[in-house]
Amino acid sequence: MRYKYIIAGALIFVFLLVFQVYDVSAEGRVLKLGMSGEDVSALQTGLYTLGYLASGNPDGIYGPLTMSAVNDLQRKHGLACDGIAGPATLAAMNAELAALKAELQTNNPAPNVLKRGMKGDNVLDLQKKLKSLGYYQDSLDGIFGSGTLLAVIDFQATNGLTADGVAGPQTLQTLQNSPVTANRGTSVDRKSQMIASFARQFLGTPYVWGGSSPAGFDCSGFVCYVYNHFGIQLPHAADEQFNCGAGVSQLIPGDMVFFTTYLAGPSHVGIYIGDNCFIHSSSSAGEVVITSLSQDYYSERYLGARRLTN
Repeated sequence: MRYKYIIAGALIFVFLLVFQVYDVSAEGRVLKLGMSGEDVSALQTGLYTLGYLASGNPDGIYGPLTMSAVNDLQRKHGLACDGIAGPATLAAMNAELAALKAELQTNNPAPNVLKRGMKGDNVLDLQKKLKSLGYYQDSLDGIFGSGTLLAVIDFQATNGLTADGVAGPQTLQTLQNSPVTANRGTSVDRKSQMIASFARQFLGTPYVWGGSSPAGFDCSGFVCYVYNHFGIQLPHAADEQFNCGAGVSQLIPGDMVFFTTYLAGPSHVGIYIGDNCFIHSSSSAGEVVITSLSQDYYSERYLGARRLTN
């Protein structure tokens, strides 16, 4: 059975080794049973990458398993099945490796968008860059979790980019051109914007009575969850949240906004995101949505705002 489609990242190393084998063949040498050394290791790596050899740990010894793998390659390419890796056999292997590399590059292009839930070396590089600039404080684990998300949002907000927490081409290019000399603003300004931006990623999350996780939120559970990611603990009840923080009249992104809806007093809450809009988990919409404060239903029921970022 073929073991094709090995991790694409390993191909760079593989091809460096294979080209060493190709140089050997150009000198008129051959690889065969009983030989050992780096050239044999390179041959084994190429055979493994193409699925002819089951073991991914080349030992550099041309034994029976390597000979059998060479036979399989020769059989596929219509060559004499003598188990000897001569110039024709090595050329056939290199051609097949080149075709596989082209296929992998087509099907797995280098990602130009990094976002929550992704993992790997590209995310690790992103974390390293953000950490070097002072945005990322968590461990370098190559996992795009909440810490990486908040760091990306902070970087985007500081540099006048759309603060959506998705490291797309523009964000990655700006990172590449850092260090940044622009004024990052006050920590309160950044944190407020980060709260609003962080909340946006949950648009469309189902409304669930009593819910306080991305599986489903009610209005106050949504606010609790967002603020908790910034180290701010809130009670899970809109009327109790109304007693937290300081009352404000001039809204900035990240402020909590309150309404009287199905009960007298503060019975609904959302997070102001700017442009006279707020984000909230709406029972009528059945999901997290963005709504204008000017909408009649909410403008008539607006009670006030509280700020927790001072």
